[in-house]
Amino acid sequence: MNRYLKLLAVTAFAMSSTPLIAAVPNIKQKLEKEGFSFVKQIEAPAQMTGWAGHMQQNPMTVFISNDNKYYIVGDLHNAKGDNLTVDALNKHVKQSVLDDVWKSLEKSAWIQDGNVKAPRIIYVFSDPNCPYCHAFWEKARPYVKAGKVQLRHIQVGVIRSESRGQAATLLAASNPQQVFEAFNAAKGKQKLKELKPIPTHLAEKLEANEEMMNKYGFFATPALVWKNAQGGLETAQGLPKDLKSVFE
Repeated sequence: MNRYLKLLAVTAFAMSSTPLIAAVPNIKQKLEKEGFSFVKQIEAPAQMTGWAGHMQQNPMTVFISNDNKYYIVGDLHNAKGDNLTVDALNKHVKQSVLDDVWKSLEKSAWIQDGNVKAPRIIYVFSDPNCPYCHAFWEKARPYVKAGKVQLRHIQVGVIRSESRGQAATLLAASNPQQVFEAFNAAKGKQKLKELKPIPTHLAEKLEANEEMMNKYGFFATPALVWKNAQGGLETAQGLPKDLKSVFE
């Protein structure tokens, strides 16, 4: 589990028995327009309504005054200094954020590898000049060909100056899957031509992929994200030593 996703595993929460009050709509609507996702109403101090939610996949709590004049974004502490919100985030928001992370991965620019009906989906941040990406692709062949696993290679250009143009070449191909397979089958010995200039729509997709990679705390390729049997997210960076735990 990487540094970003570990932040979601938060603990310890205690609250008063103050009854929940219906949310005030105006400030709530304002925050929603700014990107805050309200997940669950939580208990709050008197004269306030509390919410657990997240903004840009960062868990946080919001407390809105019942007169709709003030709001606080952040943790709530009691007089002893105890944080009274972390367990609410873990209980109500953790899964919502993980689901949102998965949706973000689905929307990224990736190349399909394997049967789209294969039960295990693994997202792989991949650079055309990454030898470990080629090695991972090769080691995955038995699982991919057996229909057990499908890989979704999220293209990034972070290793060499020509990487982004080469990643753009892959995404721009009339049959990206075929070109990507041939490229990896050559074990990186076949040099990809850079796409110059990179069309704006592809440049934006590659930039978004790289921003996502950084956001989730990855600094090297391949970087993997998949769901375990319980539906939780697992991650790995670099060529995993225990491939069985990834593929099975």
